[in-house]
Amino acid sequence: MRIVIEQSEFRRLSDGTKREIIQTLAGADFLSSKAPEKKRANLLWKEPFNLTPDLAARLMHGLPEHHRVRLRLFAKKRGRVSQKELLAAANDSDMKVLSHFQAVLSRRLRRLVQDPEKQIHLIGWDFKATKWNEDHSAIEDGIYYVTDATAATLRDHFGLKSR
Repeated sequence: MRIVIEQSEFRRLSDGTKREIIQTLAGADFLSSKAPEKKRANLLWKEPFNLTPDLAARLMHGLPEHHRVRLRLFAKKRGRVSQKELLAAANDSDMKVLSHFQAVLSRRLRRLVQDPEKQIHLIGWDFKATKWNEDHSAIEDGIYYVTDATAATLRDHFGLKSR
């Protein structure tokens, strides 16, 4: 029997399922004897991509206004914006809108820089700044961020003065 799992499909599997598949194919001790902890951490917590002025102009071309409003907020707030602020910027209340926002920007950016492995992303999430409800079942607020270089590029693109 032959089973084919495309890379994009494999990424959508749960971590437990991925681990089971790898252990089945490579042996039970494969994952525990691999790269040092620091190297694995870098793979899991990649930094967002640095936007250049040329890329910013190309990314903005044809971008809907509600997405532009949110990117302008990143420029104004020096690259760190709360979830609540991003929702309020375009008069939204559903958190799913922000996932869509991130996905749209990531897809556009990946096409512009020709990233066939689909690893580049523009906006990150500060896991340490996540605010949960009392029983830790839902996120109440958190911080989205872009790199300092991207924040500066966005300030220039939107004509905002640096502080």
